[in-house]
Amino acid sequence: MNEGNLSFTEISQQMKKLIEPRTVAIVGASSKIEKVGGAITRNALEGGYRGKIYLVNPNAKRIFGRKVYPTLEEIPDEIDLVEIVVPAPIVPMIMEQAVRKKVKGAIIISSGFAEIGNTELQDQIVKIAKEGGIRVIGPNCFGLINTEIGLDLSFTFSKPLKGHLAFVSQSGAMCCGTLDWAFKEEIGFSKFINLGNKCDVDETDALAYLQEDPQTKVIAMYIEGVKNGRKLFEAIRHTSKKKPVVVLKGGVTESGARAALSHTASMAGRVEIVKAALKQAGALFVEDIEELFDSIQAFSQPLPKGRNVAIISNAGGLAVMTADWCHKLGLKVPKFPEKTVEELKSFLPPIASPFNPVDMTGDANYERYKRVIEVISGLKTIDVIISIFVSQGLVTSDGPARAVVEMQKVCNQPLLAYWMGGNSIINGVRILRRGGVPVYSSPERVAKAAAALIEYSDYRREIS
Repeated sequence: MNEGNLSFTEISQQMKKLIEPRTVAIVGASSKIEKVGGAITRNALEGGYRGKIYLVNPNAKRIFGRKVYPTLEEIPDEIDLVEIVVPAPIVPMIMEQAVRKKVKGAIIISSGFAEIGNTELQDQIVKIAKEGGIRVIGPNCFGLINTEIGLDLSFTFSKPLKGHLAFVSQSGAMCCGTLDWAFKEEIGFSKFINLGNKCDVDETDALAYLQEDPQTKVIAMYIEGVKNGRKLFEAIRHTSKKKPVVVLKGGVTESGARAALSHTASMAGRVEIVKAALKQAGALFVEDIEELFDSIQAFSQPLPKGRNVAIISNAGGLAVMTADWCHKLGLKVPKFPEKTVEELKSFLPPIASPFNPVDMTGDANYERYKRVIEVISGLKTIDVIISIFVSQGLVTSDGPARAVVEMQKVCNQPLLAYWMGGNSIINGVRILRRGGVPVYSSPERVAKAAAALIEYSDYRREIS
């Protein structure tokens, strides 16, 4: 157990055994996929995990065609990680077996602990784990996913796609919802870590591991309660020097704080204090789940060098609204040099506006998007490019989308997209996502994504 005096490297090594196990035992495995134990067993066996998985249930001989052991201790091999899906009163007994088996990590899915006021039972498992040297995620959690090794120890229906985003959440439902959203949006993740009641492993421990994880490029966090603010502050400050940390804090109102207490037994801190501390530590603080998703997608792009934004569009109104949002967020939409204006005029239609924002008019196609981005990307005075498309019945969305994807590969600046519409833009949006270009559905969302990139870039320059 972490006594608070271990280095980040030592904590990271402890967590590595938990998140990258060679062998896993599921205690409470089941063939009934409508139950948590069955859903976890199904996901674990179907995830493509390259290590060994052992199933434990005293009331079954075989599950999904696999041999089942009556107890944890009867498994012949060493076990790195045990996942526990049994009624809460039985958990201490399983933890004692894990200690005798010399297991180093445990994930306790079972609920019925401090979140319902049963702190005595939770304290009991903490004591067992501490004396046995076992790191514990949970209890009352949804599990763990490591896409790099094909390990899915969750009970969600949604299959995680492999990527470079890590998600750490106190709420299991937030993990489930995020997974479902990510699959629909074709966005990949490296790790999902649900902390539950945080009887042992907390955000600090997760950050210690993730900052060293080569698969993780961006870290998203949903936090309800903060038990040790100083410890979390130091962990974020340490991590944000290497990679972005985006934080959504729940329980920021009196009613939200009450809900957080009954949900995961966490006391919520005053939002003003938490927000100020997180920002000082280098975290990006977001207000809602939509902004969290939008921000983490933006970091697929390179960090900008300044706050100057160029906006190109096939519709003047959308460009104006996007420019307004950039201004509200402290970003600049500067005038182009006269030479650039003249170059744009040389190939844009006479009715187009070659200034910033650039209105390419409603028939702007693949060639026009590509040439305009090509010209603007050569400007050292532009730090971010926002490309906008709205279906007007003249050009389909896929041509402009292909131009943006192609230019992203040679562009010096981060390139963000705002595609407006419904069925008519589906193909374009798909092309952008699969091409690695973040795409948003409103002026506010794309401007906030640009602001997140710029805010983190400013922070990295300040500390360098």
